[in-house]
This record gives sequence, structure tokens and C-alpha cells, in this order.
Amino acid sequence: MFGAACQQGSPVELKGVLGRVVMLILFLTLMFLYTSYSANIVALLQSSSTQIKTLEDLLNSRIKLGVHDTVFNKYYFTTATEPTRKAIYEKKIAPPGAVPRFMSMEEGIKKMEKGLFAFHMEIGVGYKFVGKYFKEGEKCGLREIQYLQVMDPYLAVQKDTPYKEMFKIGLKRIQEHGLQNRENRFLYEKRPKCSGSESNFVSVSMVDCYPALLVLSYGTIFALLILTFESLWFHRHNIRNKIRCFLHEYKDRYH
Repeated sequence: MFGAACQQGSPVELKGVLGRVVMLILFLTLMFLYTSYSANIVALLQSSSTQIKTLEDLLNSRIKLGVHDTVFNKYYFTTATEPTRKAIYEKKIAPPGAVPRFMSMEEGIKKMEKGLFAFHMEIGVGYKFVGKYFKEGEKCGLREIQYLQVMDPYLAVQKDTPYKEMFKIGLKRIQEHGLQNRENRFLYEKRPKCSGSESNFVSVSMVDCYPALLVLSYGTIFALLILTFESLWFHRHNIRNKIRCFLHEYKDRYH
């Protein structure tokens, strides 16, 4: 059973037909389980993480964060008072002793393409660079989190103007009839469509393999300790046997 689970052979050779059938079924079953497990690991490595859905998840993750270097972004991030957004700025963007991570659009997109990096940007302009630098398979892993709490701009009119109600009704009809949404689609770049059929390789860093390496290291240390203990026990047992043989020979010779 242990040999089949470790994808190894068995030193026992069964003679009967029933034993051979059981052995064949056992090895085939564990081989399919091993294949399914390996395929599941590969699928998990190639799929993007769905654990980061909120700003709190982003704050508690090991992903670095950069911001597009614009005047209003610096204002919004430096003056944030909401606890989560303030913590993101103090820990992710401008940690103590480090240069604040305000950068150009192109630099931020390139870092985001390498992985483990989030970039705050205006998606209309940013998606143009995403389509330029990202591969087809990498576009499927993009995730968006709303950061800025902004509202639609207001239209300023003269106080007590008789056209106030007309503007109000006109703006509402523009939104309800989809005219504003249509103009936004014309002005801003759409999110690039991903082609999931293209195969790509996912690079695995030492951080991803850290649990497996930790188990391997502890196993190696434990195995070396057992080897040392067995060697000491064997030498001790061998010395005791030699002493006994010497005492028996001494007694037989002189008594």
C-alpha cells in the first residue's frame, strides 16, 4: 500500500490470481489519483487568485501597490481619512523610509505584468497599455477593485435661473437613454478580451514553493537525526557484542 501510494514498486510478488487483481486495481487507482492531483496543482498555478476582492484583502496581501503619478491621485491618496485607505497609503504606497510609489502609466503596467503588483490607474487609458504589454493569457487574470469614492460631476448654473429644471430633466434623460454610457464607450478604451485557449507558462517563485521546501527541510533534518541515532546504536551494539565475545573467550581460555 505504501509503495503504491508513493508511485513505487512492491517487493512482494503475489502468486494467486486474486492477489494480483487486487494489486493491479490498487496501483491503477492510486495512479489516477496521483494524475488528478498533479493536474489540479497545475490548474491552480495557471489560474488567477480570486481571494483579493476588497481593499482589506489587498491590504493584507503580499502584493505591492503603485499609483499613477497625477495631481488628483496624490491628493486623494495623501488626504485619505478612511482607515483602510489610509493604511494602504501608509503601508503599501508610502511606507516609512521608502520613496512613495507614484510612477508613470507605462512603468506601472510593466510591473503589473510581471506579477505580484497592483496598479491604481484610470482604466480608460490604462487598458491601452495593457493591450500593448500583456500577453493574451495574462489578460484573463486581471481584477478590478474600486478605490476612489467619487460621484458624477455637477453642472453649475446661475442661481435662481429659470433653466435649472430644464437642465435637470435633460441630464436625467441623457443618463436614462444611455447617451452618456455610449459616449463613455467611445472615449474610453474597453477592457481587452482574453483568449483562454492560448497556453502559457506560469513562473513559480521560491515564495510559492516555501511550504514544500519547509517540509522537505524538516524531513531531511529528521532523517539525518534518525540516521545518526541508528549509527550510534549500531556501533554501541557492535562494541557490546565484541566485549561479550572477548569475555567469553577469556573465560573459556582461563577457566
